[in-house]
Amino acid sequence: MNGPYRPLVAVVAYHLGNDRVARWPDGGYGVPAPYIDALRRAGARTALLSPGEPGDPDELLEPFDGLLLVGGGDVDPARYGAEPDTQHNYGVEADRDAFEAALLHEADHLHLPTLCICRGMQVMNVAFGGTLHQHLPNMRDMLEHGVPVENTQTMHEVTPLPRTLLSATTKSGPIACASHHHQGIDLLGEGLVVAGHSPDGLVEAIQRPVPSDIGNVSEAELTWMLGVQWHPEETAAKDPTQQSLFDALSTLARLRGSRARPAESAGRSRAYALAEPGPSWPDRFEREAARIRAALPSELVTQIEHVGSTSVPGLAAKPVIDIQISLHAMAPRAAYFEPLTALGYHWTVDPWDDEHEYFSREGDEGLGFHLHVCLTRSTWERRHLAFRDALRADPETAAAYARLKTDLAAAHPHDIPSYVDGKTGFIRRIEEREIGSGVPAGFAE
Repeated sequence: MNGPYRPLVAVVAYHLGNDRVARWPDGGYGVPAPYIDALRRAGARTALLSPGEPGDPDELLEPFDGLLLVGGGDVDPARYGAEPDTQHNYGVEADRDAFEAALLHEADHLHLPTLCICRGMQVMNVAFGGTLHQHLPNMRDMLEHGVPVENTQTMHEVTPLPRTLLSATTKSGPIACASHHHQGIDLLGEGLVVAGHSPDGLVEAIQRPVPSDIGNVSEAELTWMLGVQWHPEETAAKDPTQQSLFDALSTLARLRGSRARPAESAGRSRAYALAEPGPSWPDRFEREAARIRAALPSELVTQIEHVGSTSVPGLAAKPVIDIQISLHAMAPRAAYFEPLTALGYHWTVDPWDDEHEYFSREGDEGLGFHLHVCLTRSTWERRHLAFRDALRADPETAAAYARLKTDLAAAHPHDIPSYVDGKTGFIRRIEEREIGSGVPAGFAE
């Protein structure tokens, strides 16, 4: 393969009635273009799954690297034990409800990255045993959340809650959201976690839980499943915060799809190899750190450190200079995103950790640069510095790490996620020895 693997995301379509498309007398299935456009901007390929598709959920999801549930009509109230509001319910598709609920449970089981939008979030809540308010305008002290059956758009803020998938993905304070829904979450589904709310207290984002010891779990065994009540696809083309939701889905889908298939040794990551220690590596760090320091606001940066294997004398490594940039604040993202991309860096969202961001660029002479932007005094900052210092101080530990890296690179050609996973246990043991347990994970490649 010549470039990064492009993940395939399943998008569940909805019914088109006989009168929706001219010259389609028998109706059809469709998805509004903005959803597809946002996924394509994120680097994903797309394919539609339609209600009524024969096969078990595991069979249907097997070819895919991610799942997207989109908006549409109301969830059948019978699915959560309520009598229908015949005055206000619209667009109920009972077969779509059942189809999407089954896919969600299987996606959770398979650890398939999943984003659920508007109706999709409501299906997610109901699928895990929750209930819905059937008509928000009937409730007191509610904001205007829009009229779904008319061509209108209401903008209101949503506040991400700290240490959630929403805050990790957006690295933002209150988010300006395009909204047009008349239903919302009442009773939260079993095992779900609130990730954001609007100023009137309505739950606007939910997620599957993430274990507190995430640092000791491979990302392949974690479920990134996030539901948002608004319509990020409508403003994503001009709002990077909204686009980041699709970027997160695509990034995690790419990592999942890059792994080797069962009984295969080669995945679909870019080629990589270990290089003998380079005497120029410390100097290359200093020069690049000076470029970065000059580009970023001085009041934002607390320290810039050389981390990773190229920071340890005598240690073989992928020819990549890892640089850790500690900041006073991670939000707003634009404060460091714009200066770093102006230096030629490519940003990749970290959808797990709201105290970390990842950037990369190719250098000359086959040497690349990876930036780990993190919050000052965060666990991310402490554990990376602790691991580096342990390798520098203990030649036996460094030698054991070198042997492990060599073995993993030979065992997992073109499979960087498995290479990274294979190192995780060793790294965590050293970190726990140096700073204690409970270190969280973040995105890495």
